[in-house]
Amino acid sequence: MEIRDYADNPEVRETLDLIRQVSGVSDPQEVQRIFSMRLASTHVVAGYLAVSVRGLKPGEYKITRMMLDQDGLRRNRVDPWRDWNNLPTHRGGLIGEIIRTESPKVITGFADDSDPVLGDRLKPFKFMAAYPLFDEGRALNWSMFLRAEGPGPSDEQVDEMLMRGNMIGRITKNLVVAQEVAALNRRLAGQLDEIARLQRSLLPDRVPRLHGLEIATSYLTSNEAGGDYYDFLALPDDRSAVVIADVAGHGAGAATVMAMVRTLLHGRETVDMGPADMLAYLNARLSERSMEGRFVTAFIAEFDKRRRTVRYANAGHNRPMRHAGTGVVDTIDGAAGLPLGVIEEERYEEATIEVAPGHTMVLYTDGITEAKGPAPEREMFGEVRLVDTLRACTGAPACVIESVHEGLYAHTRELSRSDDQTIVAVRVAE
Repeated sequence: MEIRDYADNPEVRETLDLIRQVSGVSDPQEVQRIFSMRLASTHVVAGYLAVSVRGLKPGEYKITRMMLDQDGLRRNRVDPWRDWNNLPTHRGGLIGEIIRTESPKVITGFADDSDPVLGDRLKPFKFMAAYPLFDEGRALNWSMFLRAEGPGPSDEQVDEMLMRGNMIGRITKNLVVAQEVAALNRRLAGQLDEIARLQRSLLPDRVPRLHGLEIATSYLTSNEAGGDYYDFLALPDDRSAVVIADVAGHGAGAATVMAMVRTLLHGRETVDMGPADMLAYLNARLSERSMEGRFVTAFIAEFDKRRRTVRYANAGHNRPMRHAGTGVVDTIDGAAGLPLGVIEEERYEEATIEVAPGHTMVLYTDGITEAKGPAPEREMFGEVRLVDTLRACTGAPACVIESVHEGLYAHTRELSRSDDQTIVAVRVAE
């Protein structure tokens, strides 16, 4: 076996050094600076032009860089990505002839008369080598190297520079795209922060004091703004309504629908509406509006302290649970209907259960039960684990919140979440 090491080959070593340098750079302008410094250090290239036709009409071009001395090559402070709109657009001249066909060219014997675009700037130079740089299958950019002395490049050198120039061009393009993506992500993150602030402003800023009820809430946001919503409504005769809802989807659309739900609830014409009538009212109003295919699950429970009952209606939402205070936990079934915004004429049923002092109703969104454990199983938290976490606590609202959070973390082993997680625990006071 024979191993041939090219570490001592000066041409290979030069290429390796260039690749090694640019591989650690994240700024496209810095890549161009390194490339220019390498050209200047050879004392062979005396000038450099960069030309782009990206987004221009056939025959048009912009000179994005013009460095016609060694000092210009070393400095290379032009930033064409930032200054693109300020660069003039040209036609014709020597450059216009070069870019007419997408192939490398070597130009010698510059004419004595002035070029319509470059003027007499090329007179000090003996020849130019122009190389097309391809992107999206077209020569959208050109690199043009100028020398004031010596022979022109050989065919092998033209082939090598064509490959090297396109390598540098591709690296530069990738870094430009990476910067654009990073800037877009920053803008999106700012928008998501605004959406999250909007969502929080739509939720109660404090837990209300409702007659005969003890309440604790938890609203944990996901990495992407979701559409969880909860609210409390005071009703006549010492009755109180608790609302929990979840808008399908994430982002600005979900937040907009969430705001619509809140506006409709607080602006309803009839204050004293039962849970089923309230859901029917929301459904009719939301169905009139364009929600871009979104729907809303919702559960409304009306607590009547005097009668010790809870009257409720469910629009496709997760079944709440009741903690009896003795370790017994059961689900609240029945009175189930379609989510809001699916069918305009949907009618909702009601059901009533009796509650006693110490009973706690636990309302939650699907971000709780659908929270996934670690890979590879990615098993959902589910209702069974939720029941277990409720049995592990006294049933006091604050204890419910803490126990569910502990159970979720034990299952997911993550503090981040892919969906909003909302819990509303309401206990009938002694």
